[in-house]
Amino acid sequence: MKCPACRGKMEQGTTTLPYELGRGKLIVVQDVPALVCIQCGEVFIESVTLKKVETLLNTVEKSGMTMGFLEYRAAA
Repeated sequence: MKCPACRGKMEQGTTTLPYELGRGKLIVVQDVPALVCIQCGEVFIESVTLKKVETLLNTVEKSGMTMGFLEYRAAA
């Protein structure tokens, strides 16, 4: 896959996604699988992966957590 920003080569890697879940709630999801451009650093995350992240965030939000770090591979 070519990078949509610079047309560079995309390689498999990971990224970190910060989410604000309403007022005063911050969850950071680490090590999310993604394609990363080796030229400009642009990140592309597949829709299947984003759906898993959304499911994880819903679980965290229901638990009452207000701030924390979640490792994707361990939680997914």
